[in-house]
Amino acid sequence: MSVAALTVLSCGAAPAFAQESTGTVPQTPPMLEDTSGGDRGGDIVITGRRAAIESAIKRKQNSDTIIDSILADDAGKLPDNSITEVLQRVSGVAIVRFDALGDPDHFSAQGSGLQVRGLSGVAGRLNGREIFSANGGRGLTFGDVTPELMAAVDVYKSSTADLIEGGTGGQIDLRTKMPFDYREFTVRGAVNASYGDLRDKTKYGGSILVTDRFDTPIGEVGVLVDVARNNFAQKSDFLRTEPYYKTRINGSDYFIPGGFTYGDQNYDRRREGLYAAVQWAPAENLTFGQTFFQSKYSETSFGHGVFVTSKTLTVDPATSKFDDNNGLLSTPNTYVYGPSTFLPAGGSITAGGNTGFSAGTSKTTDLSTTMEWKPDDRATIRAAFQYVKSTSTRRAYDLFPAIPYPSAFGIDLTGDFSQVTLPASALPGFDNPANYRWNASQDHLEDNEGTLYAGNVDFEYQMSDEGFFRTFKAGVRYADRSERDNNSGYNWQAFGQGWNGSNPVTFANSPAEDYAKFAFDDFFRGKATLPTPVLLPTDAAAQRFDVAGDHRRYGNPIQPDRFLPLDLTQSASTSMSTYALLRFQDQDAFFGIPMQGNVGARLVSNKNLSKGFFQQNSSTFVRNGVLVTLPTVGTPRQGSRSYARVLPSINVQLLPDPSVRVRFAYNVTLDNPSFQALRASGSLSVRTASLEGAASGSPGQFGGFTTDSGNPRLKPLISKNLDFSAEWYPKSGTELHMSAFHKTLQNPLIYGAGNQILRVTLPGGVTSDELVQSTNVFNATKNARVQGIEAGVKTFFDMLPGVLSGLGIEANYTFIDSKNPGDSFIDINGVQRTDVPYAGLSRHNFNITGLYERGKLSARVAYSWRSRYLMTTNSNGTNGDYIYYKQPTPSTVGCGTITSTTNAFCQFVDISLPVYSEPYGSLDAGITYRITKNIAVSVQGSNLTNEVAKTSMGGYNGNTRYIRSWFVSDRRFDGTLTFSF
Repeated sequence: MSVAALTVLSCGAAPAFAQESTGTVPQTPPMLEDTSGGDRGGDIVITGRRAAIESAIKRKQNSDTIIDSILADDAGKLPDNSITEVLQRVSGVAIVRFDALGDPDHFSAQGSGLQVRGLSGVAGRLNGREIFSANGGRGLTFGDVTPELMAAVDVYKSSTADLIEGGTGGQIDLRTKMPFDYREFTVRGAVNASYGDLRDKTKYGGSILVTDRFDTPIGEVGVLVDVARNNFAQKSDFLRTEPYYKTRINGSDYFIPGGFTYGDQNYDRRREGLYAAVQWAPAENLTFGQTFFQSKYSETSFGHGVFVTSKTLTVDPATSKFDDNNGLLSTPNTYVYGPSTFLPAGGSITAGGNTGFSAGTSKTTDLSTTMEWKPDDRATIRAAFQYVKSTSTRRAYDLFPAIPYPSAFGIDLTGDFSQVTLPASALPGFDNPANYRWNASQDHLEDNEGTLYAGNVDFEYQMSDEGFFRTFKAGVRYADRSERDNNSGYNWQAFGQGWNGSNPVTFANSPAEDYAKFAFDDFFRGKATLPTPVLLPTDAAAQRFDVAGDHRRYGNPIQPDRFLPLDLTQSASTSMSTYALLRFQDQDAFFGIPMQGNVGARLVSNKNLSKGFFQQNSSTFVRNGVLVTLPTVGTPRQGSRSYARVLPSINVQLLPDPSVRVRFAYNVTLDNPSFQALRASGSLSVRTASLEGAASGSPGQFGGFTTDSGNPRLKPLISKNLDFSAEWYPKSGTELHMSAFHKTLQNPLIYGAGNQILRVTLPGGVTSDELVQSTNVFNATKNARVQGIEAGVKTFFDMLPGVLSGLGIEANYTFIDSKNPGDSFIDINGVQRTDVPYAGLSRHNFNITGLYERGKLSARVAYSWRSRYLMTTNSNGTNGDYIYYKQPTPSTVGCGTITSTTNAFCQFVDISLPVYSEPYGSLDAGITYRITKNIAVSVQGSNLTNEVAKTSMGGYNGNTRYIRSWFVSDRRFDGTLTFSF
């Protein structure tokens, strides 16, 4: 059997069970047989990436609803090295180039979260069944999944009643191979090497698939085993500016950045996958299947940084440059002023650094048993039982030294990157270990475990070959999912400070192996200039912090690395759903135009439950001139919500020509809130500000109480979806489409801040009702709206002469508009606002890929781009508070807290600025040469143009945004040898 034939069997086969994504890609009815392909002529056999593209186009054309697919080629390989990279090229899909949508400070070259048509509510499926990662969310972390195990990835943009509920943005179904997809013994494999130029490190990986089928006395049996291992190393450099605080200078208001941060992150990841499948057909009308899927992910990272932060920085306007909003552009001298005089405060600027170690693991295991029985020619009964277990762990340790910065520095923000300069007289002091002090540590632990038990039974009956209603489907599904999350929080503990009972310790009093000089060589590939090399804790010191008791050496009496009872949150969801669906078809229904489609409804009943603790965190601060240590207190909390919803759907196709599909769809989809949003747990903390003239590391001035918590009473997010799509398939391997969509979102989740009265336990067990700034999750009372258009084309230019006939193109563009009732944020003036777009939504997205497929050569050049989008309105570093001094303020005058925010001298200002990801594009390219029909070599490059990723912060006058961060990461090069027999 030819390799090309194996490709069609393996990659074009639909999933096997109707409760899953099964019935959505039925066989083309006789009246709709495709006549668009035509004869290719002679014995030409299409293989490789072109064969996969043609099979994906055929799957889209024959589907019951609006989908896009990406299929593995004849070596069993998807076109990119991660699921997220694969999906970014699908029309209407965009990826987040950070560790998470709400984490704008950590860059990820391969991306993490996904949005489909602007929405992050994307349901992950494995062969049509529910699958997830145990990280407090609902869905699958696609970056954790080994792509080598996949036969195809389907993106469902519209829904049918037989699809599992979930996915207001859409559903992404990862399809694996099955033994009966192959007709004979087959072996496929690959070995690869990956190199990143910033990290300057090569990593290796490989995969192998073996499958065969056998005739036995008990029936036909098929066995398939697929094993993969993939290693990846990355380095990224970053520059960051602090919020531009409103500052009074000479009677006018200016916006002066509160400092800067720079550093790097070195990241290593190992991804392992194991997949096994057995199929048994004891009779022609009966098939059993058993699959085992396991994807394991482990990563370690080391980060280093230097930060200079102050909320009372000022400049001389006569020697400085500003924009039209009075935001600072450049100055030769930024210094800390004294609020009582507005004159330079003298001494050193508060500066620090950190060396951090982090290690995490994730493992998702899926065991699924399936059955398909056809008692007669018209009826089919399908059933499945599924067990999923997912675990994830993380441990992180940071060491913070105090760094000897001088009393002033220069900064220039007019170029491509921020540039900081220091007085020459200050530079020698950075080489003296006695000038550095061990300041603090921070530990963080997570240990999560989630399980799912699910079962379904489905019945399908072919009613008629000629009538209007052709097929009836019905089914029932029950699922019980639970998750146990241990999260220690981020436990900052002061080292020797004097006031905490331990004396300060400098680097000079430490073992030499605990610190080293960091020059950050080739920073931003030499395009950004850093002020000076500094001394920082070594990676080894941070890594052994949890096992060697080194925290005691530097005057920290607290033992890290343990969970407390208050760290535990338990969550559960049980759901029962049933559906009914009718497929219809009429050769002459709509003014003589053939029509087909389906109509149905899904009834979903669900209960969410969460148990946890509301915890008051211990902290030390100065309040009204008195040193206060807040005790740790925990109170049990729990909550639940039950609901039932009917989710109707209708999909209609008109076929004015065999090569044309005009689709109309209306459906209602539902997303359960994440376990993180539903958590009953929460915490109360204290916000502090530095005291004027206080030494680094001293307890801060009390600035107010804050809380952060989940909400077990959240309602599900409901999306009412209207879709229109016009598709043209003029010949095999060619597809053009134009789509429009409109989504009305009910109960959208809002993560925002507000003030409320809360009882706080003070030292000695005394309680006090305090006004607290609370950050919570709640359902908006107004609907959100998302709408847009998509357009795309895939084709090969066979009409061109000679070698040019191998050229092809894939291109798509998506425009999305939204109206959001408001993710709440607080601007730089302390005013609460909601005028931001829907989080994660770019107005413009496009992809263009040039293809070449001829003979033994296959090549592509791909560019993906998305416009600005909102990441979060509550990011660490852009939330908090500052004091706006209107005039020199005597030390006896209090500037208030959130309970008393203003007086004639000064104003306490609470902020929570929105952070945006700025426009970003990435150029990738690859080439494959087939040495023989069974062996091929390929080379692929990513981020070839060395793009700089940027974030910005809003909330300023006139909707001005200021750059928050710059990131530079590796250009990556991958070499792969594939074989197929």
